[in-house]
Amino acid sequence: MNQLLFRDDVLMCIELIFVFDWLVFVTIVSQCLIYSPKPIIFSMWCLFSGRKVTLVLTLLLISSLIIPFLSVYAADEEVIFRVGWDGTSFDTFNPFTTYAQVSGWVSSNVYDYLVRFNKDYASYAPDLAESWDVNATTAIFHLVRNATFHDGKPVTAEDVKYSFELAMSNWSRLGPNVEMITSIEVIDNYTVKFNFKPTALFMSMAATAIPIVPKHIWEAVDDPATYPDYPPIGSGPFKVTDYKEGQYIELTKNDNYFLTSRIPNVDKVVLEFFSDVPSATQALKAGDIDAVGPTITPTDADQMKSMPDLDVVVAPGILYYYMAFNVYPEGAGNPTLRDKTVRIALAHAVNVTEATLLAWHGYAKPLYTVLPSSNAFHNPNISPYEFNLTLAAKMLDDAGYKVGGDGVRVSPEGVKMEYTILVPSSMPEAIRVAQQIAQWWSQINVKAEVQAMDTGSMAAIIWAEENGTIIPKHDIDLWDWFVDPGSPLLLSVFLSTELITGTSDSGYVNPDYDALYKQMLNSTTFDEVRAKAFRLQEILHEDLPYLPLYEVSALQAYNKKFTGFDLDWPGGPFGGNDWTVFYKVRLASAGQPTTPTQPPTSPPTSSPTTPPPQSPTSPTTTPTGAGGGFTSTALAIIVAVIVLVIVILVLVSRRK
Repeated sequence: MNQLLFRDDVLMCIELIFVFDWLVFVTIVSQCLIYSPKPIIFSMWCLFSGRKVTLVLTLLLISSLIIPFLSVYAADEEVIFRVGWDGTSFDTFNPFTTYAQVSGWVSSNVYDYLVRFNKDYASYAPDLAESWDVNATTAIFHLVRNATFHDGKPVTAEDVKYSFELAMSNWSRLGPNVEMITSIEVIDNYTVKFNFKPTALFMSMAATAIPIVPKHIWEAVDDPATYPDYPPIGSGPFKVTDYKEGQYIELTKNDNYFLTSRIPNVDKVVLEFFSDVPSATQALKAGDIDAVGPTITPTDADQMKSMPDLDVVVAPGILYYYMAFNVYPEGAGNPTLRDKTVRIALAHAVNVTEATLLAWHGYAKPLYTVLPSSNAFHNPNISPYEFNLTLAAKMLDDAGYKVGGDGVRVSPEGVKMEYTILVPSSMPEAIRVAQQIAQWWSQINVKAEVQAMDTGSMAAIIWAEENGTIIPKHDIDLWDWFVDPGSPLLLSVFLSTELITGTSDSGYVNPDYDALYKQMLNSTTFDEVRAKAFRLQEILHEDLPYLPLYEVSALQAYNKKFTGFDLDWPGGPFGGNDWTVFYKVRLASAGQPTTPTQPPTSPPTSSPTTPPPQSPTSPTTTPTGAGGGFTSTALAIIVAVIVLVIVILVLVSRRK
């Protein structure tokens, strides 16, 4: 009797399995149409071969479904976010010598800092320091105790002290950031104290700016000033896992990052380098990359607004363009540019308003000082040089620069006013502006030739080295600066000491300026700092080592399949200033908005002419869900299998 009852229960289970097989069959057909058709034939045979074999075949059927699906899931798990960069070229991984914006962007993801700026650039977020006590002359930082470098060694106060000492070296680009520091004390493994001259700027200029490098690696380097720092070992949320010079950098997420809230959502970020803006934007339109920075052209922006898969970002700008005159007393450029009267006359022969419209239409505005309006220390009271060709010509006449027989002015010493304007070849809008400026100058009998070249070649001319000495060999360069909104640090570019660091492209030397800059650093209130920063900008406006041209909104674009980042961060998400974007970015999931919560603003135009460079050799994948998780179909199958097994076990246990 018991055997008969048990047989009936088993048959009942088989009936359930038979019904379940139909569900599995429908599921497997849909899945196999995508992945593999082989299990379809097998499942049909199971369904029609008779109930007695169904129990065994079902288990085989389920495995034939799940195993291929899991292999597909494993293959599609890796999520890669690709960003095209069309700005100043990457130069080095060494964070103490780099000047390129994209290089600093990489450093901000590979290395950690004591603290980070928040988006408002008026407050700070913890990083390696979990807490701090700061006054006008001292700062004590309490470090987290679980941070490790990418090689597994712990981050300690000794690493912090060593990193700041490197930054204080005379060869370091970061020297102006830490000039106020007088001594550094290691209190214990996770506490470090800074003593500095009275200043209100320690947090904004020093604590946020110095990457913490591993002492155990760097102290073994023969010459840190020339150390390429590859592969870089930091403690940040990403590791550099591949690099091809001039092509790309591959960043892979650090699963062991000490701040779990900042462990990246994507597996890799690939920064691809493009020779010009059109090539980068064409790659985005073609789907070869997922975002473009630091900028796109107005024409491309307007085109992309109508493309359903793409979105355009118009964020507050931190980027401005300028003309730098080689005024270095021992420079090898045209010596007439060392005459301030010449520089002022040339400034009167540039229509900055028209140049702004020519380059950026409604996405930029004229700028008359060296700090953009997004900077907390921007001086709004500086008036522009009037565009007046008649006045410019008269100034040159009065100064003895007469027109020669060939129509070009000549100095009283017999030097022709013939100049070369260097412009990055990756910036077509800047090339157009330089050509227009050359036209205006021709109307006052000044000859200018525009030479477009890659930024590395520009740097080799501007910071030419002879017998260990930097001797600038250019006349004029038209270039750009990205300026942190919370710091007046860009004013340090004009210090007499900055030529040797590869930072000053004018070679400006003014001891009075240097002294006032030091006074600004030693100011103990922000009002004092601001007043001195205003005066420094006035001096630069009067002496004109730079002729500022225009500041540009952060004009960028990205594919809507990614989301999670801030659209209104100063400089935009892909301008190299937002240190959070790479750990925040994620795939847009079903049921979630496909764009970040802050909508882009929309004002108002270079068609792509050259193909994008070859993609990196690392694989490109298109995951089917955010983070590559299981689909709802797979989950349903697993739940059904579990329920079925439970039913069988219950029935079997009843007969024991």
